[in-house]
Amino acid sequence: MRRFLMVLVLVQSLWTVTAQASDDLSQIELRVRCVEPGPCRYAGRMVEVELELFNAGKKAVSLPVEYIRQRGPSVRVHDNHTQRATSLRTTLAAAALREQLQVLAPGQSIRFSIPVKPQDISRFALRPVDVSLEFSINLTPGLSGEDADMVSSRLRVVGAVGSS
Repeated sequence: MRRFLMVLVLVQSLWTVTAQASDDLSQIELRVRCVEPGPCRYAGRMVEVELELFNAGKKAVSLPVEYIRQRGPSVRVHDNHTQRATSLRTTLAAAALREQLQVLAPGQSIRFSIPVKPQDISRFALRPVDVSLEFSINLTPGLSGEDADMVSSRLRVVGAVGSS
């Protein structure tokens, strides 16, 4: 925690955008939903998921939004039949983007969508498909473990009616 605060002081001295303390980042919520209306259904095609980082707090928070957007979330697929789980690969993002902070005012959110490929579900899940996708985002990239501020959310995906 002490190391994190020292990094924040350094960031604050280098940029005019003020990074917020961990307490403010705890007000960030991750919301997920399927882009298609209704329940999330898997029909052997790409599943488009919208992620929303929402500032539910009373203070503005600075986040490396472009880094988060380019890297995307960590995704873990849980088969609800067998309780097995697997993690999907994440993409790389330029480390310099961690330093480009964007202010998220109270009540404001950013949204971006990600595709979940059919093979990421079909090669892992039993039939009928019944999986939970757990999305996680590190709000403090560069920090890990207990020092990192993480948000996560789950989304259930079931096989479409008539699909095998």
